[in-house]
Amino acid sequence: MNKGIVNEEFHYYTIAMLARHAGFAERDADIIAYASQFVDHALVTYQVRGNGVSYTTLTTHHFGFWDKSQEESVWIPFHFFPGDPREASRRRRDGEINPLAVTENSDRVKELLVEALKTRDFMRIGIALHTFADAYAHQNFSGRNEAFNRIEQNSPVPPAGHAHAGRGPDRFDGRWTDTRLREPWSSVVNRDRYLAAAGKIYRYLSTYNRRSFADEELVLSELELLLGPAGAEHTSESRVLDFIIKYDIPRYSRNAWKAEAVELNRHTGDEDITSMQDKYLWLRHEISKQAGFSQVREVTARPGFFQSDYYRWHEAAREHRICAARVLADLGLSGLKALTS
Repeated sequence: MNKGIVNEEFHYYTIAMLARHAGFAERDADIIAYASQFVDHALVTYQVRGNGVSYTTLTTHHFGFWDKSQEESVWIPFHFFPGDPREASRRRRDGEINPLAVTENSDRVKELLVEALKTRDFMRIGIALHTFADAYAHQNFSGRNEAFNRIEQNSPVPPAGHAHAGRGPDRFDGRWTDTRLREPWSSVVNRDRYLAAAGKIYRYLSTYNRRSFADEELVLSELELLLGPAGAEHTSESRVLDFIIKYDIPRYSRNAWKAEAVELNRHTGDEDITSMQDKYLWLRHEISKQAGFSQVREVTARPGFFQSDYYRWHEAAREHRICAARVLADLGLSGLKALTS
């Protein structure tokens, strides 16, 4: 089973299903869903050249913890959007207040999503939905490598984001314990978070289309049926097939948009399709960077690059980061400000 499917179940397949129910045409729903999922797959920076093109792509996901610049350019604006620090403090055993603490459905992350919806740009909407959903999955962590995130006191793993919880927060049917928190928050049932995020997203997408969301309970019940009973032996792959068959959702391929915009070959490494291979691609990039080589990989543009979904997605990701800087201006994040200047 492709482990990358774990996140695709929500960021792609569930978003596509919710968008269809909320009244989006299939093509538009698929764009929103793909834009949402691709946030996890823009792993390295490319310099695109040829056919009159000179363009640098954006990185919106990263597996490292030693590069501090990634905290404010990647983790905070896309995956660990700061929420209500007092609410996060209330849940903690030590009561620590951290202005970068993530909380679900916070005023800040809602503002980020509403600003994206106002643009009526499906790319922006999909990217903002990724960040909104991650606020549920990553609640009570921050986007920095800091003691605030430490769960295991003697762990050699750096407390970057939810690294101490491993993949736990991202597995929709997972159950795990966050020892930093008081009860009832310390006993985490991911399915509850998953469905709560889905309900809020359905409301936003329905409102966007001026439709009632009075059928929210029915939509979420249908989603639960697709997911299967809690704890059941129902693999991610089988759930994905259920989404594909029931809603005619195209199977997600992380290279679909990229392949239409740039030449992919063994020299770029982008023919890789598994999450583990993606990590190796990122690792090769980091090794070159640490050795003093260029951290930007060159690829050749296909004709029509500036009309491609791939280009439009990167432009939307830049606008998302600019909007994130505006929403978080009071936090004084210098890295975010530098990225927009």
